[in-house]
Amino acid sequence: MSIGTFTLLKNEAPWIAAHILNVLPFVDQMVLYEGGSTDGTLEIIKAVMADEARHFGKIRLVENKDPKNLQDDYVRVFNECLRSLDTDLAWFLHPDMWVVNPEQILKVKESNAIALACKMRSFGGEPDGKLFEIKGRGEAWKNIYRLRNPDLGAHYWGHYGHADEDVYFRAITGERHQHYGTDFHNYPYIVEDSGLEILHFSDVRPYSRRVDRMVKCLENNGFDYKAAVGKALSHPRVTLKDGDGFNFVDTQYPKEFLEFNARYAHLRGAVCA
Repeated sequence: MSIGTFTLLKNEAPWIAAHILNVLPFVDQMVLYEGGSTDGTLEIIKAVMADEARHFGKIRLVENKDPKNLQDDYVRVFNECLRSLDTDLAWFLHPDMWVVNPEQILKVKESNAIALACKMRSFGGEPDGKLFEIKGRGEAWKNIYRLRNPDLGAHYWGHYGHADEDVYFRAITGERHQHYGTDFHNYPYIVEDSGLEILHFSDVRPYSRRVDRMVKCLENNGFDYKAAVGKALSHPRVTLKDGDGFNFVDTQYPKEFLEFNARYAHLRGAVCA
């Protein structure tokens, strides 16, 4: 069996090198849809591809000619990346994810499951600064699916919880698929434990970007703009202070994560002509 990852990214220079190098030796394919970065992300990806010649052909880089599409047409882009995979299993990963035990991927490739879930830990902070583990967020994610299985209508909950943003594996089935979150026993098929553990640095962003993301999330859930801004400015995931079921614990980046990224630190901020 084979497994491929697909990732949508824009301005992910602080972690994209580690993201790629960590899993590249264990997967059969990586599709990277690059959405018009201006912080050196594209330059880092190309440098990694050049340096990892022994894995030639595994990485498929798609350079977006219209950067707006990554944000404004997420559903189409998601499915486009998905359809481009030629593997048995499709693994959706965010660019700010680090796999703790990538060697487990070799065992996942032996699975005949329709869907598999990963354990997930979430983090917040400032890039290259203080890091907090966020306690109180979801601790599992069903993000590995068997491609071209007639019984599967896979689901991704996109755009920060927007109820209308369903993304389906339309390359597999046109059927609408009920979303049960982490209540894996409710799905009409068995969701296996992949044994993989992911660290998600989703809230390790500059303060202004955390505010902007939270405002969009709240607007998508019925808040008007003024109310959304007011709530976002005091939200625990923006201020990184305990509250609303969240708890923030001091921690550090994995040593290998820092080492991988350090190799390409000189390219951060670079933009190809």
